[in-house]
Amino acid sequence: MTTREAILSHIESHHHRPMKVRGLARFFDIAEEDYPEFRALVRKMIREGDIIVSEHGRLALPPPEAAKPARRATGRLAASVQGRFSLSERGFGFVMPEAPDGPTHGEDIFVGPNDTLGAVTNDTVLAEVSGKSPRGYYGRIVEIVERGQTRFVGTYIETPAGRFVRPDGGILSQDFAVPDASSAGARPKDKVVFEVLRYALRGEAGEAVITKVLGERGAPGVDTLCVIHQFDLPHEFSDEVLEEARRAADPYGSGLNKDRMDDAALDGRRDLTAETIITIDPEDARDFDDAVSLREHPDGTSTLGVHIADVAYFVPEGSALDEEARERGTSVYLPTMVVPMLPEVLSNGVCSLQEGRTRLTKSAFIRLGPDGEPLEVELANSFIRSVKRLTYEQASAALESRTDGLEPNIVDLLARMERLARILLERRRREGYLELNLPKVDLEFDGQGRVVAAHPEDTSFSHRIIEMFMVEANEGVARQLDRVGTTYMRRIHPEPDDEAAEDLMHYARSIGYHLQDPRDRRELQRLLGTVRGRPEEYGVHLAVLRSLKRAVYSVRKEGHYALASGAYCHFTSPIRRYPDLTVHRMFDAIVRGRVETHRGGRHKAAATPAGDGPLAELADHCSRTERRAEAAERELTKVKLLEFLQTRLGDTFSGIITGVQAFGVFVESPELLVDGLVHISSLRDDDYRFDRRRWALVGSRSARVLRVGSALEVRIAAVNIPRRQLDLEPVEPPPSAASSAARDRKAERKAARAARQAAQAAKWAKRGAAHGKAARKKRRR
Repeated sequence: MTTREAILSHIESHHHRPMKVRGLARFFDIAEEDYPEFRALVRKMIREGDIIVSEHGRLALPPPEAAKPARRATGRLAASVQGRFSLSERGFGFVMPEAPDGPTHGEDIFVGPNDTLGAVTNDTVLAEVSGKSPRGYYGRIVEIVERGQTRFVGTYIETPAGRFVRPDGGILSQDFAVPDASSAGARPKDKVVFEVLRYALRGEAGEAVITKVLGERGAPGVDTLCVIHQFDLPHEFSDEVLEEARRAADPYGSGLNKDRMDDAALDGRRDLTAETIITIDPEDARDFDDAVSLREHPDGTSTLGVHIADVAYFVPEGSALDEEARERGTSVYLPTMVVPMLPEVLSNGVCSLQEGRTRLTKSAFIRLGPDGEPLEVELANSFIRSVKRLTYEQASAALESRTDGLEPNIVDLLARMERLARILLERRRREGYLELNLPKVDLEFDGQGRVVAAHPEDTSFSHRIIEMFMVEANEGVARQLDRVGTTYMRRIHPEPDDEAAEDLMHYARSIGYHLQDPRDRRELQRLLGTVRGRPEEYGVHLAVLRSLKRAVYSVRKEGHYALASGAYCHFTSPIRRYPDLTVHRMFDAIVRGRVETHRGGRHKAAATPAGDGPLAELADHCSRTERRAEAAERELTKVKLLEFLQTRLGDTFSGIITGVQAFGVFVESPELLVDGLVHISSLRDDDYRFDRRRWALVGSRSARVLRVGSALEVRIAAVNIPRRQLDLEPVEPPPSAASSAARDRKAERKAARAARQAAQAAKWAKRGAAHGKAARKKRRR
């Protein structure tokens, strides 16, 4: 095995070309089975400061001692970073630095389960940076500067030992004593909001006070209230915000609804009311913020029109309404209700592109060549009148010649839109667009908000039509903002890091697929296409998704990896996303000519919502509110599904393994898309060991491999709703006659072998006894 000295000697030599860990392993001709050990050695050298990782992930010698940060005796970096902590269900977490120019240059810091110092999600902490591995920085928390969350949700319980509240979810793991619970009027099994007075430390019990009783556990709507309070979702608008929204809508609301418009509202806008413009949305949608049109030209080109509700017109920057929308960041789509970003008088009223109503819009006209290549983009403030509100089901039926009385011009428009969307899709595929086929499920609820049925989500091409058009509009607007040289809130998606790419490569190889460069979109496209329709499709698509980083909002000039886009922003949903609203205001500055030319021939908007610094902070805030909204939706969906599965204990299903850890495998129900844990102790058919490189548990005797994507027949063993846990156990297939006979023969062979061993042992014991007797006689002589 390559030694530390050999690695240092090579990096120090003038022959060394900066390379990443995998390249260094190839230089030393490290065998694949030895690579994990080699990588561990390199990581140790990084931790101890022998080598460093450059910004591009390549290995190099550390700078001269004078330029090095001070180190402790342990070899850890003494640099400290303050930031927000995020704790995972598995006990580890990440610190997100507050300052982008700190020791980690804004990159997150991984904190292991034993180094969290009792911090929980949203706490502001001081972390000591220990070092950097190819996967990123890591360290430990040395101080909890401020608790980010002191209010939680749980269940009130009474025991002989006292009164307690048991927290929901995975942030807090211990019960808290609530001595004064009677004053809050809580009864046993009530769901309550509680505030932590003292956390459990050094063996002392924590203490809390109940601040609100939400209702009896299991009562209709209480689970939704619990998640709203658990994630601290702002779900009520102040009187000031509601009044401001009414005032904003009133001068135009009556006119809009009666199809009469105030001249001031229409001044300077392009009149598109004579155009054939339609909306296509889910059947239960109430707010319609995007509409589309299409014109084809004799030269083979076409102009796609994407018309978005002009929310910025009704939400003045800096108003109480704007500040509330900014704080919320996004609408939250919970399974049985929506927590909106804007009051409904706007989102479902004057800002909604309802059929037959004249509405104010911002339009992006993208002229496309015959092969779908964008030729030019024109932006305009406009007003439209949607001629038809279609559901995805209606659009799909019309495309299958089931028109159900739709006007011929609408049917013709849909057919032309479908052709264009397929051309755009093919163009994006050529550019490297990644398509992940991961199923989604639609849940059906009864009047009490309980799940009664589930079915696969509609995946008809009518959904792809709108998806392709919205992506084209978002990208087109981003190109225009780049053209004038302004700083705006982008939607960026970084390429995978080395570690994640290597894990994906090992996983693909373990199931028989070879990836030369797992960060190359073409390679990923090839892999995804190869497995499409095969049993391993779900596992591979899931593994690719997990190898990708998360898309975020940022002012950094980066593109969108999965969309193969060099510049991308969110423009098409200002009713429900605040980033879109910031883009609309910059859009308006361009359209109204508020731009100025500066040195170098570039342009800059004369007025932007905020400078680079505040806009970067706002982008981080919007990324956090997006994550919070998604987490709340996942949490309530899981609660609803667990309530449903509680009535199906003992049921079996053939699941798909979605995660593998040393303690067991996570198996997902393909019907409900909820996963549970099969603990390794319940896998009794073999002794399993965890193979990290293969993402698998491997049987030591049978060599059976349980990996992501493998099918496993399981039984629902237990449901714990407060802890959000579903426990599963494997279902062993009934023994066949042949397997029973084989087991009998194996048992007979085992018994015969035991008999022979016993006879041999008796023989040696007898010989040993005789030898001992002779030795004693010899000693007496």
